[in-house]
Amino acid sequence: MKKTFYVITASLLITINLIGCGTQQQSNNVKNKTQNIENKAKNDLAELPKNLKTDMGPGKFYISPSSNTFKDGNVPIINIKKNTSSQKVEITPSEFNNKYMSYIFIDGVFNSKKQLSNSKTNMELKGNDIKTGKHKVDIIQFNNNKTTDTVLTHKTAYYYVNIA
Repeated sequence: MKKTFYVITASLLITINLIGCGTQQQSNNVKNKTQNIENKAKNDLAELPKNLKTDMGPGKFYISPSSNTFKDGNVPIINIKKNTSSQKVEITPSEFNNKYMSYIFIDGVFNSKKQLSNSKTNMELKGNDIKTGKHKVDIIQFNNNKTTDTVLTHKTAYYYVNIA
């Protein structure tokens, strides 16, 4: 009887140790996955590169205001109601290389990342993007979709915000 008791006890202790080791390994896997996500997020952070040529690479786009009015003939006017926190604006791209992600900047600040080609899409304006005045939109595509790599495409357009 004592032998059976010792065998069962020893088996339980070995099982508990093995389970404990497995938990540590799972914990390490979770840590590694978290670090990979953090590194990926760092790669996705984009800054507007310095010394960009004003127009380079394939593609073009324009901003379609819902008001269908323009300032100085070609700058679309976006009418925004006072106390609005965000506004969606349609952009119409054409001839962009859809192999590459397009990084959208407004007044030099990263706004969003989209896969552009020849179909309309929305861009969300918020914060400083919806203050009264003229704003600059840059769309940039990077080689290998890495923001630290060479700029392949850079296109610019403007819009004007009018608070109603």
